[in-house]
Amino acid sequence: MTLALSFGQPEHRTDHRASLLEASLQQKVHRAIAAHTEFSLDCILTQDNRLKYTNAGTAETATGHLDEVFQLMRQLNEAGLSSDTLGQSGATGRAFRDALEQSCRAIADAVKGEPLIYVELGPEPVKTRFILMTLLGLGVTVERYVAVDINPKSSGPMEAALKDILPDTPLSFVTASFDSFRLAEEVQDSDAPAVVTMLGFQEGNDDPFIVNDWLRNIARPGDLLLSESQLYVANQIDKISGFYAHPAMQRFSRIAFERTVDRTLPTLNRFFLLPVAIRDGQCAHVAILAEEYASAINGRNLHVSNFCLKLSLDQYRHYRLEGGHFSIVGESCTDDQTLHFQLSRRV
Repeated sequence: MTLALSFGQPEHRTDHRASLLEASLQQKVHRAIAAHTEFSLDCILTQDNRLKYTNAGTAETATGHLDEVFQLMRQLNEAGLSSDTLGQSGATGRAFRDALEQSCRAIADAVKGEPLIYVELGPEPVKTRFILMTLLGLGVTVERYVAVDINPKSSGPMEAALKDILPDTPLSFVTASFDSFRLAEEVQDSDAPAVVTMLGFQEGNDDPFIVNDWLRNIARPGDLLLSESQLYVANQIDKISGFYAHPAMQRFSRIAFERTVDRTLPTLNRFFLLPVAIRDGQCAHVAILAEEYASAINGRNLHVSNFCLKLSLDQYRHYRLEGGHFSIVGESCTDDQTLHFQLSRRV
């Protein structure tokens, strides 16, 4: 694991120039790797995170890898929800499942007995089942379910998983990127308020200003947003590297490499936790999963398979409130403060 935690380095200070602050998170990740590791700029290949979940824009027609990516994310959620200790720092502290259940209770309290539309950004059946079953057990009525995913292979497993949970509820599956989806175009003005979920650390896949714009445009005034993040806690950074060392994440990384570079070349899985500057100049950390490989031209090369911002709790709150589009109405965190659920309301 490579950690770059000394923010006074000259390489990092250059990242505060106006031109770099306006760069995309992908570009910043590329430059951060070159600044803090042994890889030069021309030996690093980075891609938009969304390309791992779709064939859109490519000539590829096979979808087996998309099915596998969906199942890998399912494995991660199964591991998290089946654990009695994930996120605990003591024998009786709050675990991941407990924190999610508390968020469900906060949703039930916020809707005050009124029916809701459940909107899932990036659907996955394990966590969805837990949330919906908990809400139904708390007396919440789900009037409609809407799933939005860039991966077209998610709709089949999700529909099968939801049949016994919401047997009489209309189900909608929208294949689209989050930046293009508008809930107001999918439902009627008179329909119930929505709970929009963005789980699985998806929010960290882009600059927080960009993500907040997506969420502001997706949700209607009065709708709730339940989001999940893995936070940066100075004395708990091993939890971040531990997550990316999970076999499902390492397989995910290899799939991305095979699709982009080569299906036969051997690789070495690499993980980095590096500083980047956000658009407003604040410094945050980004977790980077990559595959190192050799080539005859450049020698050692690096293919970046995934990058995800790990904000502090204060930063996570700050960026949700930025622009005045959301108000935070509830929070739930694991005992070690690293896994966080935030419930907010679109203003």
